[in-house]
Amino acid sequence: MNEKKWCIFVLRMYFFIISGIGLLVGIVDPYFHYHAPISGFSYNLDNAEYRNDGISKHFSYNAMITGTSMTLNFKTTEANALFHKDFVRITYLGEGFKIINDNLKRAIASNPDLDLVIRGVDPIWFISNENWTGNSDYPDYLYDNQLWNDVNYIYNKEILLRDVIPELIATFKSEPPKTFDDNIMSNPDKSGIENVLNHYIRPEVETKEINLAETKEYFDLLDRNMEQNVISTIKENPDITFYIFFPPYSICWWDSINQYGTSTLKRRIDMEQYAIEKLLKYENVHLFSFFNNFELICNLDNYFDDIHYTPEVNSQILKWMKEGTYQLTADNYLDYINDITKFYTNYNYDQLFK
Repeated sequence: MNEKKWCIFVLRMYFFIISGIGLLVGIVDPYFHYHAPISGFSYNLDNAEYRNDGISKHFSYNAMITGTSMTLNFKTTEANALFHKDFVRITYLGEGFKIINDNLKRAIASNPDLDLVIRGVDPIWFISNENWTGNSDYPDYLYDNQLWNDVNYIYNKEILLRDVIPELIATFKSEPPKTFDDNIMSNPDKSGIENVLNHYIRPEVETKEINLAETKEYFDLLDRNMEQNVISTIKENPDITFYIFFPPYSICWWDSINQYGTSTLKRRIDMEQYAIEKLLKYENVHLFSFFNNFELICNLDNYFDDIHYTPEVNSQILKWMKEGTYQLTADNYLDYINDITKFYTNYNYDQLFK
């Protein structure tokens, strides 16, 4: 074989291999960028930040659970049975309101059948800029509509070795695809009062003087964040029912606020009241908070750390929402605010650490 023919052969083989790799990744499509899951194929559902957009756009569903890690342990099979829907779960770990809402808007635009959303709205992000994001390195090539940068997907060595090939092997072994229920944190060895207290770093007592300028700044942040990243989507989609809940952080989280003084704690409750009053204006919202379930909040065996609760709590939250238990309404929310104010401003937090 002469030199010219050899070069042509090598180039043909190169383009054949490159084209084959791209075609393989595109057909398997482990992140559902191009199409819905292939029936019978053994897909994985980890690395949520890579798969969430594809799930939103290409899965078959009419209901969604979404939020931060506070929603990670919801089982879609339980939600399906309770609400008689077909749920997907879209979780963004450590994220603020913006990324979660942006994904929700894309899901609504892509799926006209979506008519029920369960969304966790985390009070820990009440005081944050409306454009703040917890993760700065999302794979943009999976979130935009530009084909040219898909080379980062179909010719990505890590995706090929970490996702495509293992999923092909699992399929050949006839292993079932992973479900949302398989991707939860359920290790009992990492939960319980001893684990929580071992990992909780209690702030030093630092009584802060509450001033009007700072308080106004915080409420302005809350207002812009809620309006842009929660309220706007509710308002624009009156035919979708939104089950909004404030995740029930543990008594240690309340202690971390109380360490800065009762005035700081009361302001946090005032901010929750402000958020409640904004959300209750909309008929398509069912709003829930469980901070007045003091038995739940004070039992650290229900938690992994100061804010993350066990899957059993997630299961109970679904049941409560379906039953309307702990639902906040125009008629009862002030009683709720009075109850939690009285309890958390008078609780003996020091007893937790004796």
